[in-house]
Amino acid sequence: MKTRLAAVAALAALGGAVTGYLIAPLPGDAAARPVAARASGTLHLALNMPAGDRAKAARLGYDLFDVDPDEGDIAALPEGGRALLWVGNTTCGDFQIADSSAFAETVKRFARNERVYGWYLSDEPNPAECPGIAAKIRERADIVHRHAPGQKAFASLTDWPMRSLRPAETHLDLIGLDPYPCRADTKGCDLTAIDTMVGQAVRAGFPRPMIVPVVQTFGQSCNDGERNWRLPDGAQLKSILNRWDRLVPNPAFDISYSWGRQDAWACPTLADADGTGGRPDLQSVMKRHNLRRTGPAPAAPSRTPATPTPQGPCPTPSETS
Repeated sequence: MKTRLAAVAALAALGGAVTGYLIAPLPGDAAARPVAARASGTLHLALNMPAGDRAKAARLGYDLFDVDPDEGDIAALPEGGRALLWVGNTTCGDFQIADSSAFAETVKRFARNERVYGWYLSDEPNPAECPGIAAKIRERADIVHRHAPGQKAFASLTDWPMRSLRPAETHLDLIGLDPYPCRADTKGCDLTAIDTMVGQAVRAGFPRPMIVPVVQTFGQSCNDGERNWRLPDGAQLKSILNRWDRLVPNPAFDISYSWGRQDAWACPTLADADGTGGRPDLQSVMKRHNLRRTGPAPAAPSRTPATPTPQGPCPTPSETS
């Protein structure tokens, strides 16, 4: 979801099921670590947001921001805003901080920063292409839990096999799921895509309180790459939000994908959808959703830490699913 949608063309060519791309408490090696309470309920994140748009987004109720591990960037967030620090990899690619010791030092540096909500460790890891990816994620999640108890270890998943990424294998706290119901070849939106991916995650061993909804706020009518998805209209976006509310009530946070345009993969996006120029006013829909009163999120499920397994090699991704 951070670079996102990169493997869709190959998957479509192979006739595979296509849902989407995005962009993560269960304790890792610190089973008794405290879980920070959120009195304000669900947080709201919109990906691919330029720094100059954050104040506007905050007025729409967005209060979680995906940023690099940089003190100045975190300090410059809108009042009340929290940071989800991007330090991850995409599919089987390299991590932003490849060396685990350097990653541990980075976590220590931000462990006491109250504005840091968590760490974005991986974007759509594909265990079929890189069997060692679960161990790599687990190593980083354990570092977060060891040095920054209360901060969250997050990864986004898509509809690739999830069983080997289950909590016992990765020690993740939260996972994003990114089914995109509104396809370019239909006028409607297939909400059963949401049901399907949530069911897939639950069967793989992810409790529903771990799930972070990823809401479709993009289309592909003006990008220069694949054109598999269509920007929902206002009523369709409300239906998507309602379906998520029913399946995953009161999540830790939710994600709008995408705020900003991506030349190859996302255009138009939420930044465009303000009701002008013939675009639907999706910003108003999201503002009502984000600013509604919500209760505190459910407590994180508990589990017994898994026994570490050997870490295997992670081959170069094939850009297919």
